[in-house]
Order: sequence, then structure tokens, then C-alpha cells
Amino acid sequence: MTDKDTQQDRVQAQTGDSVRAFIAVRLPGEVTAALADLQARLRKFGLKMKYTAPENIHLTLKFLGPVPASAVKAVSAATAEAISGFSKMRIDARGLGVFPGIRRPRVMWTGIGGQTQELACLQQAVEEKMAELGFERERREFTGHLTLGRFKTKPDPAGVADAIEQFGDFCAGPFEIQSVQLFESTLTPKGPVYRVISGHGLDAEPMV
Repeated sequence: MTDKDTQQDRVQAQTGDSVRAFIAVRLPGEVTAALADLQARLRKFGLKMKYTAPENIHLTLKFLGPVPASAVKAVSAATAEAISGFSKMRIDARGLGVFPGIRRPRVMWTGIGGQTQELACLQQAVEEKMAELGFERERREFTGHLTLGRFKTKPDPAGVADAIEQFGDFCAGPFEIQSVQLFESTLTPKGPVYRVISGHGLDAEPMV
């Protein structure tokens, strides 16, 4: 996303013409706490990056970007339709890695284990349903992950590799995915603020 895109998102949000939205899985409190502890250890290790606020860490299934206010209900209904027929699934947060690679890392994350095949099918169902509404398809293959932080300047690759080696055995969970949420993201000077627009249970009626 470019600075111009970010500015446009802010303007649209302020005018009420659209909301900046994404579809994701909200994490249980014990997993959020474990991720916060991991972030604290990474800070103590000396790894400098802009850390994601623990309460904002989530498992993204589809980033939508600006959604016209008039289309939010349709997106919510399409989300419910996409996940219908899927059962609850058990996953965990594990390991440590970076995108796009160790030489020029931009994002540090912990990965997902457990029922990853079922999770990938769930994500693909959401992707297909959103494409029917006109949202652009994600070209990259889905890799379930939880973003711990973003590097603002190029770090020492050796230091990042040392951190991955030291904390690569991280594991939190398992936990059960019971629902999928449609979120609104409001950009502020202190960082994004997330609000649940609607929630939809797996193998259950939509929860609002």
C-alpha cells in the first residue's frame, strides 16, 4: 500500500463514504498474552521494529481495503455465506519467520499449525466469495500467520537470523476457531484501531 493509498483511505473514512475493512479470526486472550510475552522477549533480545499492539494481532483471511458504506451489509452477508458449512477447527501459533526473506525482512511473524489444510480451504472460500463482489484476488498463496511487527529500517540479517533461531520453538495454543469477523480498521496517528462490524460462527447462525 502506498502513502497515497493510505491518505485516500483516511479521507474516505472521514467522509463516511467507505470503511477500511478486512476479514479475520480474532484470537483468544491466552494466545494474545503469549504473543505479547514473545514480543517482550524479542525487544529484550534487541530486535528493533514497530511491534503490533498485542490486542490488534489477528489471523487475516482477506484484506478488503476501502469498502463503500452502502456495500458493508452485502460484504457481511457474503462472509457468512462463504464460511457456511465449515466446522470449527483447532490451530496453534508456532515458530518465527519473516517476509519476504531473511536478507531484506519487512515483517516478522509467528506461523500457524494444526488444521492448516482446513484453514486454507476456509480462506479460499472467503477469497472466492469476495471476488464475486468485485474485490481483487490475492495473487500470493495464502500463508496463515500472525504479524508481530514491521521493520521500518533494514535490520542486520544476522541479528534477525539469531532471533529466529533462539525463539523459533515458540508455540501458543492449540485454540479453536469458532467464528470469523468482519473488521473495520480506522487509521490514527497512534496506529490502527479495529472494530468488529459483524461476527459469523462456524457451523452456527451469524453473530452480530
